[in-house]
Amino acid sequence: MLENSLRILKHKGVTGFVIALYYLAKANIYRRLLGQRYLKKKIFNYWMWLDTLDRGIGRTLILFGQREEDHRIILQKVLKPGMTVLDIGANIGYYAMMERELVGETGRIIAVEPAQGNIATLKRNVALNGYQNIDFFHMAISDTDGTGNLIISPFSNLHSFHSRTDRPLQTENTEEVETRTVPSMMAEFGKIDLIRMDVEGHEVEVFNGTLDSVEKGEISPMVVFETHLRQYTPDHDMMTPLRRLFASGYKARFVASSSDWGTKQVEALGYRGGPLIPTDFEFRKLFENVSDDDVIHLLCKNGGVRTVLLAKDADSTKTTEQNSAKKSVAG
Repeated sequence: MLENSLRILKHKGVTGFVIALYYLAKANIYRRLLGQRYLKKKIFNYWMWLDTLDRGIGRTLILFGQREEDHRIILQKVLKPGMTVLDIGANIGYYAMMERELVGETGRIIAVEPAQGNIATLKRNVALNGYQNIDFFHMAISDTDGTGNLIISPFSNLHSFHSRTDRPLQTENTEEVETRTVPSMMAEFGKIDLIRMDVEGHEVEVFNGTLDSVEKGEISPMVVFETHLRQYTPDHDMMTPLRRLFASGYKARFVASSSDWGTKQVEALGYRGGPLIPTDFEFRKLFENVSDDDVIHLLCKNGGVRTVLLAKDADSTKTTEQNSAKKSVAG
């Protein structure tokens, strides 16, 4: 308790510490005195129902009102009104609401979430804001159309298809969920401009299920994802999907460091980032146009990166759209 209090004081200051104490007390009053498990709170320009029992994202948003600021900055840089986003691992809607604010009424959010508890809260949050262009689906995106077993964590943002020995609090509870591939979703819903995913290492499967269509020039969405170095092993290979994406014209437009240590790792390769981004008790930086080899080194071997945005250049994207149009005509 004392250690956490000191961390909050260090990173949030006295004002931030007092605000966190206020919301902690409010959550306890709602749950213990009023018997209300969910607390409604404004997050940026939208409202969310937050679970006072959740030890993950719910607690973070109740106390601090934001998380992963580097991720948010990247979305603000690339999303435009009218775009369509496939949000994989949408959780309770923190990013889906944010994306909806950026793409506006003319855009569309396709939110995919495999955990039953999360999808229920996601639905409530969509309804709370009255959004008509967020579609939500209780399923997962993977490398095949079929089913998979999701391991349920006490932290609502740490459910995973992959066991981890470094997380002793992970339970043995599982849920069987439907799985789809990105091309399967695009065949049903049309062009997707951006894929956002935080899927606890399952990005390997998502990429593997997408690559054939990318290499054929049928699809070329931007992809922003959180990295999970401990999940990348010889048997769960991330290097090969990245190399195939790079060979197909993708580049790392933005790379966010994970911490002060991570910033030093990226800077040691000769890059200079933007201003410090205080978030999640860390200080991160955003770097642009990191080389293919350096991305693979940082993501798969060394560590130091939290979030990456991959995108094709304009000419490659134009070629993909032409190929997709030809396929539609041929069909």
